[in-house]
Amino acid sequence: MSNFNLDKLNLLGDYIVKEYIPQYFPGFSLSIYENNKESYYVENGFLDIEKKISVSRETIFRIFSMTKPIVSTAAMKLFELKKFDLIDPVTKFIPEWKNLKEYKSGSGGKFQVENLTRPMRILDLFTHTAGLTYALQRVTPIDKEYRKLGIENVVDSRGFHGTKSSDEIINLLAQIPLEFSPGDFYHYSLAIDILGFIIERISNQPLDDYLKENIFRPLGMKDTSFYVDKSSAYRLAPCYRWSEEKGLYQDLDKNKDPKIKYIDFFNKPKVFSGGAGLLSTMNDYQQFGSALLNARLGESNPLVKQETAKLMMVNHLRGGLDMTEISKTPLAGEEYYKGIGFGLGGSVVVDPKKNLNKSYKGDFGWGGAAGTSFFISPQKKYSVVFLTQVLESEENRRLNKDIRNLTNSALLN
Repeated sequence: MSNFNLDKLNLLGDYIVKEYIPQYFPGFSLSIYENNKESYYVENGFLDIEKKISVSRETIFRIFSMTKPIVSTAAMKLFELKKFDLIDPVTKFIPEWKNLKEYKSGSGGKFQVENLTRPMRILDLFTHTAGLTYALQRVTPIDKEYRKLGIENVVDSRGFHGTKSSDEIINLLAQIPLEFSPGDFYHYSLAIDILGFIIERISNQPLDDYLKENIFRPLGMKDTSFYVDKSSAYRLAPCYRWSEEKGLYQDLDKNKDPKIKYIDFFNKPKVFSGGAGLLSTMNDYQQFGSALLNARLGESNPLVKQETAKLMMVNHLRGGLDMTEISKTPLAGEEYYKGIGFGLGGSVVVDPKKNLNKSYKGDFGWGGAAGTSFFISPQKKYSVVFLTQVLESEENRRLNKDIRNLTNSALLN
């Protein structure tokens, strides 16, 4: 029996279409799972505006940072095999980083540094408290140094594809101070990319092979990969942007923005971005989301044990603080992160009263740069996946809030 009022769920789809399609988004699909089956599905609009190709369950989307929960879960399978502990120093697997320092001042490669107050731990990678950053943030001298050395995690986010190997990236990062001593702050970064490199070193497999063997095949995720087979090119949604001046514009695959490094998604990359490199479909990602929910509820699943899932879905930020209270720099859309902590590879609701969304303690999930999002509610026993393809729009945050609020408003109890 469903925990939802299905008439109210239908209002959710109607609301998204009315408020967002096609003004802010070309199209979307949304799925809600509970009790190992789909309770609600809606799709609307186009994956390609010019060609008038409709969105479907088989549409392939760049999921960007929704790669992170998958790779984090994959890492936790190695944790269950006792291949690492969360308190292990990262240097156990990346000895190249034995001399990392903390940035204090300076710019242009001329930095004043200090010794770290403690070593970087594996846990710090999961929670973005390692002291790493993203070049795309363009806020600090360390961000700038990442760009100078070519450590760019570009907007289409397969990171360093086609330029450098994982070992080369690790060696370059060894030359740059950390933003802060590990554990001191939350700062969104390429930490899960580094976790992906550690998975490769522990398993002695390329990350794509490890994910296929341990996540994708067991779940039947046949369309999730770091690149798209050319026979499926027609299913790949173009990536759009939105601005108040232009509205929806720019298919990035055809009209290349000179500020964006273009990446070919139809060839196997040189290095696999565990932080933002995957492409997936609605059917595939909901298999992952619902399996992770089952793991948390102690039900049969091919991913991780219940105690592991519980460990993933609690706040691991220092002192139990939320992301806004421990962030190194102001968060974009900061009001959306109040009452939200960070678990192992995703956000976790710690104080629903502080949060803008109608949410429940323990809700776990994450989103991607092109408006995709997923979350699971262990309390209410459901999972949600939303897929679209519009980059870095403020409407992405507003829509995600609306989806959470309307979904939870449709609950029977």
